[in-house]
Amino acid sequence: MKTLNTFCLSSAQTLAQSSCVTQLNSDSPAVDAMMPFDHQLRMALPATMPAPEAYRQMVDENSKINYVINERHEILGIISRGWLSATHLAKFVDKTHGPSSWTVSDMMLPRYELLAVAQDELENATVADVLASFRSVQRDFLLVINQRGNVCGLFAAEDILQRMQHRPSEQNELNVLNILQQIRQSHKLEAQVVHS
Repeated sequence: MKTLNTFCLSSAQTLAQSSCVTQLNSDSPAVDAMMPFDHQLRMALPATMPAPEAYRQMVDENSKINYVINERHEILGIISRGWLSATHLAKFVDKTHGPSSWTVSDMMLPRYELLAVAQDELENATVADVLASFRSVQRDFLLVINQRGNVCGLFAAEDILQRMQHRPSEQNELNVLNILQQIRQSHKLEAQVVHS
């Protein structure tokens, strides 16, 4: 097993396009676990969209994770449908900030907190390698950058584990979700919301 080399994004990344969703196991090719960006299959959300509206759109599209983009189609971060839910937004509602005052940009995981891997490196990598990489870098999301330098996809640990036909056999891999939940708590993802 190996870990993938990760790197930070440059200041302006645009989104590329690609394919479909499959069932996974530990030996599946890593590229099968990638959530591709495709204009027909996965919408990107504008950063300025109100959080409740974005949540409704993601529910309508049955999308769990979307990219957040600016008007130039550059990626600003990613957003999970759960982060936009009424239950989650209720944590931030006060007398001056109702649910509609929060935007996708306020609730997203920003680009500067995301690591990326090169698409070339996925050629001989497996799902087990991707899971090992999540543990190694203590992140539960990794963007994938193509040869042109564009974001072409995303690895999300929770998505991968949900799509696996068989749970990984090694005890370390069985604990990936627990580890990633601890990472979320230690990074205080809820605290990333910008309070004005």
